[in-house]
Amino acid sequence: MNHADFDNRFALVNQILADHNLEAETITPLAYDPSCPFPYNNYIYHISLLSPLTLQSFLLSTKPCIFPPPDVRVTSLVIRLSNPAADGLNQTNRVQNEVAALYLARQSGSTIFPAVYDWRASVQRPDGEWDMGWIIQEYKPGVGLDELFDTLSEEQKRGVVEQVADAFATVQRTVLPDGVGAYGGLTITEEDGNIVSGEMTTLRGGPWGDNASFWRAKLASRLEEAEGSPALEGWRENGVRERVDRFVAVGLEGCLRGAGVDGTARVLTHGDLTTSNILIDPETLQLTGLIDFDFASIGHPAQEFLSSFHDLAGEGEMWEEALAKRDLLRPATIKGMETLELLGRLDDLLAPFRLVHPVPLGKKTEEQVRTERKEAEGRLVECLNALGA
Repeated sequence: MNHADFDNRFALVNQILADHNLEAETITPLAYDPSCPFPYNNYIYHISLLSPLTLQSFLLSTKPCIFPPPDVRVTSLVIRLSNPAADGLNQTNRVQNEVAALYLARQSGSTIFPAVYDWRASVQRPDGEWDMGWIIQEYKPGVGLDELFDTLSEEQKRGVVEQVADAFATVQRTVLPDGVGAYGGLTITEEDGNIVSGEMTTLRGGPWGDNASFWRAKLASRLEEAEGSPALEGWRENGVRERVDRFVAVGLEGCLRGAGVDGTARVLTHGDLTTSNILIDPETLQLTGLIDFDFASIGHPAQEFLSSFHDLAGEGEMWEEALAKRDLLRPATIKGMETLELLGRLDDLLAPFRLVHPVPLGKKTEEQVRTERKEAEGRLVECLNALGA
């Protein structure tokens, strides 16, 4: 699947380099397995250059939200190609969203986020298909934190968790521009290069003026996925769909209001802040990069905790202490968090991956599908009961 267009992607990478008067010594795909049965969200390449990077390579770029290369001998960079065939991702302003999020985070004062040197948005062709947008960005050395975190001592883990909390603090406290006043994604205006509210990469539609509208769109999208699943058929059996529809249309807003959720609180969220997207020097145990802002958005402060940090759950007490020390918004201090966690669970249960995606679904027998569907329905009903739906 991913390997079918391998040569064309390499040609595009070489063309991008040539357009910037850059010549590669090596071009190495990162995090790439040609046998992967799922389409990659992005195709990522580490470029080793024959000559150090210079400002002259980017003088002709008129793109906003970019940074000049540093005044040191840099001979590496990264090129990210956005895959228009990625499952369920919205291409409308996908590249702009990532560029804008990286720019805002880096402007907050931390160089742990890679600088973007140049970019091109995806363009929709007359046939409705999208071409590949791309980003040229700073190469961050190190290995994924997921590769060594479990091997560290408690003292070493604490030191790393403190650094992760520092990086997260920068994201959560990023100052949003005046043009970003809604829930959703980010985009960059063509007229003046300003960062404004836009569509999300992970959810079509929007931006939304309040948190209830965001959740209504999110749950409706998951129902649409369930509708397309031959295993779920939109949850139309046993009156489940009627309960969900009624809750989304009538009960959702009151549920959030009753829980005291601040429907206008907004922060920058990374959207996938896991140890695989955190780079670390294995010798010094210093973080070297926080990467992959493809799923970044403007969301309620709870949203990051619903979509990120799952692999730090085992260090709950240590993580909570680090967040509290920095006085960050966190589950213990976010009003209505229990209700928001239930909504996050409802979102997951409406379209469970193994019963929606054709790859895992195609490996199951009819009996297995019936059994798993029944179990999934039971969990969904429990969640609806907990929400008072």
